[in-house]
Amino acid sequence: MPNFAAVAHLDTFALAGSLYGAREGLFKPTGEPGLWQVQVRGSKTGAEGEFVRYKPASNWAELTNLRNDIQRRAETLMPPGIEFGRIFFEMLDPGAVVAERGEVEPYFLEWTRTILPLRTNPGLTLLYGNETASPGPGWLTAVNPRLPHAAINMGDAPAVWLVLDFRRKAADG
Repeated sequence: MPNFAAVAHLDTFALAGSLYGAREGLFKPTGEPGLWQVQVRGSKTGAEGEFVRYKPASNWAELTNLRNDIQRRAETLMPPGIEFGRIFFEMLDPGAVVAERGEVEPYFLEWTRTILPLRTNPGLTLLYGNETASPGPGWLTAVNPRLPHAAINMGDAPAVWLVLDFRRKAADG
């Protein structure tokens, strides 16, 4: 698999618009300067494979609609039944750099990571392995988080993307 693989183009207008106003305050610092997150769905502490929805995601119609659209499209491209893992928004301030890292958790052996840019600019560059890209808004893009990766926003506005992890549901047996 290439380090960046465009999967589909999605209409993200409603979701991007819903981030303005009260929801902008949902972004919390990550501990890395200039990088902010909104957790939507994540792993329950100490229980790999169990996921919880975070309060900010409750009744977020635009997010639910887009997630359902992604699930419908995925089921036409692969055998029926996908499930979502971690889902979160990230925002990178202008001039901010995310230091290079690679994910080493066992979680990433089973889950595929995709990023969906919602707000971007020509100054945003993502690096995975030895490839760089600046996917445009709406381009759902599969990436390999186990590779060393980094990001830099040299634009004049914050960049925002939605991160969705998914896998095929385990066969009932």
